[in-house]
Amino acid sequence: MIDGPTVPSMPAVGASTLPLTRVADQVTPAISVCIAVRDRPELLVKSIQSVLAGSFDDFELIVVDDGSAVPAQDGLAEAGLLADPRIRLIRQQPTGISAARNAALRVARGRFITVLDSDDELAPDGLARMQEFIARTGARWVYTDYEEIVGGSAKVIRLPSYPDARRMLRSVLTRPRLPFKHSGMTIDRELLLQLGGYDEQMSIKVDVELVLRALSNGVHLRRLDEPIVRFHRHSGSISRRRIAGLVAWRKMIKMYSRPRVPGLALAVVTVRAVSEIGKWLVTALGR
Repeated sequence: MIDGPTVPSMPAVGASTLPLTRVADQVTPAISVCIAVRDRPELLVKSIQSVLAGSFDDFELIVVDDGSAVPAQDGLAEAGLLADPRIRLIRQQPTGISAARNAALRVARGRFITVLDSDDELAPDGLARMQEFIARTGARWVYTDYEEIVGGSAKVIRLPSYPDARRMLRSVLTRPRLPFKHSGMTIDRELLLQLGGYDEQMSIKVDVELVLRALSNGVHLRRLDEPIVRFHRHSGSISRRRIAGLVAWRKMIKMYSRPRVPGLALAVVTVRAVSEIGKWLVTALGR
């Protein structure tokens, strides 16, 4: 189990190879909001504006442009955002979502990292509610309910809570729908470094792998039962790489399921396959 602020000399179980770096002593923000983006300038601007418009001001905003065809800098300049001292923009060659998120993690100064997808928005008091929850509970890893917007309608998606890491691990592996949303997660930066950051060997389901790795190391993920993220579901939100997703799931199930239970891995793979095929059918039928 990972606990406490000390960075271990050896990586956690299943850890990637992210170098364990520390931020030099300086005045640091409470939260580093980290956005990785490629080729979605209009959505990125809305996402950034939602963070800047919030009631909580003890934060920095790190944007990693993972090789966009039109640099994110151009969109930010057009929107008049480049002059804001809270925004730190990094541009790199296209190396994938995991490498982009790790790039943000390396330069982040906040004690906590809040992950935000480039097409999502934060609620006006989202960071304030998150900070209050962390201060009240001492949580080091928090996921939240969220608001899903489809067309002109919106609904709040309520996620389950879990008393410990073991039960959530089992749920992530077996539930047809994931019991968490990565966007909006707020994580103790030192804890994320201890775990090794995001696995750069994976090109898909990187958020799931990170959560499974955390749970396998005994990290208790706490739920904030308030929707602090606004998620716009559009045609590009539904993955068309179902086969690649199944391959990734098979790898993760083999790594993180309990081997002493006969046939468990095969059963979990079967459940996941049925779930992914069901999602594909829903997409194909336009429902």
